[in-house]
Amino acid sequence: MKKILSFMVSAVMGAASLTALSSNAAGEQASKSGMVIFGDSIASGYGLNTDTEYNYGQICADYLGCNVKNYAVSGDTSEDMLNVIAGLSDADKDVVSESEYVVISIGGNDIINYMSKCLINFAAKKGYLNEGYTKDDLPEDPGLNELMEIVNLDGKGGLFEAAKSDTFLAMDLISELKKLATNLRYSTDTYEGIIPNIIIPNIEKAASEIRKLNPDARIIVQTVYQPVQIDPDFVSAKYGTGSVYARVIGQLRTNFSDVMNTFSEDLRTVEDIEIADVYYEFTSVDSSEAQNASNPGHANFFTDIQESGKERDLHPNQKGHLAIAATILKQIGELHDDSGLLSQIYKNLSDNYNYPHIALDTYKTVAGNLMSGDLNFDEKVDARDASLSLYEYTALSAGENSTLSALQGKCADTNNDDMIDSRDASLILSFYAYTSTGGALAPEEYFAQM
Repeated sequence: MKKILSFMVSAVMGAASLTALSSNAAGEQASKSGMVIFGDSIASGYGLNTDTEYNYGQICADYLGCNVKNYAVSGDTSEDMLNVIAGLSDADKDVVSESEYVVISIGGNDIINYMSKCLINFAAKKGYLNEGYTKDDLPEDPGLNELMEIVNLDGKGGLFEAAKSDTFLAMDLISELKKLATNLRYSTDTYEGIIPNIIIPNIEKAASEIRKLNPDARIIVQTVYQPVQIDPDFVSAKYGTGSVYARVIGQLRTNFSDVMNTFSEDLRTVEDIEIADVYYEFTSVDSSEAQNASNPGHANFFTDIQESGKERDLHPNQKGHLAIAATILKQIGELHDDSGLLSQIYKNLSDNYNYPHIALDTYKTVAGNLMSGDLNFDEKVDARDASLSLYEYTALSAGENSTLSALQGKCADTNNDDMIDSRDASLILSFYAYTSTGGALAPEEYFAQM
């Protein structure tokens, strides 16, 4: 009998301590010498409620049973990160030299700052600066905040509103987006090559400096996710089908998918690092599927880009930090059944039923505790799981695509006949009734005797 699919190490960790060893972590985990993090606002946990939410460094440390030291600074570019590393005190250098894992999240601000500069210059040329700004007093190195402050993008009389009725302005804007994406990606006599000429060399320098301090560290660098993956229903409801907004968002999605793909490809040329592919996890679109207006990717689930007003944010929300943590921990590979912070965050999500499938399977691979009949991964088998099973059976019977992830599908096949049908849902309901009246068998044991 195999009650639970364990991965490598069995350990149960509580969430009481985020930077110290969990009180019930296994002895083997207590030997961990720690993790340090360098980077930008993604790594620092910008936008999270620090009283109730946890950044991915804290989640990783809890899972690994180790200390974490976070040197990330909101707003930092790859050049800024090099300065942080160069400015480490002797005590901080000791922390780096004694850590087993060094995680780097960088490059997003280099990209966003370049985009902001291009769009500010475009708006200045077209006459869409906010009151108080002229083309003669623009900042040399603006960021996203400056873009939103200086340019009237989507307010009354703003750039987007004007583009609705001005076809030539709309075409110029889309052309500008294409041009800036090309300048980010390629290094030629014509194009600047921000990624190959600035970001990647700075990551190489950072890795080299870290290696001097700690020759044995595992240096894990994150890819940069693409946040402009807006749900089609949201676009239609907010801006209207076929609107200029929709066209611009579509162009941004396409261009920045190309940009982030280039970043990911170029990052793989850096020697002596490992890669945590956050871009792929956030997008959660299988490589065999095309990204388009109807299938834009799922980064909107892991950020608050679809919120309104001041709540709108490109940074990872709690779900995003959970996904990044799972991606890093999967890359590290020291997996075990978890009952700590990682699992608790997932089970407390009010919308975990919408968790994108590719990222969901990464989470569950790391969390462990895989249980036959547990389709929503809350580590119990009940009527909700039966409902998901029936929904899957109905979809497959109608010739539609599967509604479950790969791991969910394995859990749904309770009688191990390599298909999901009404019998599986019936077994799940039967087990739920059995445990509700005091039954103590594990799901696998119960299903095997039915």
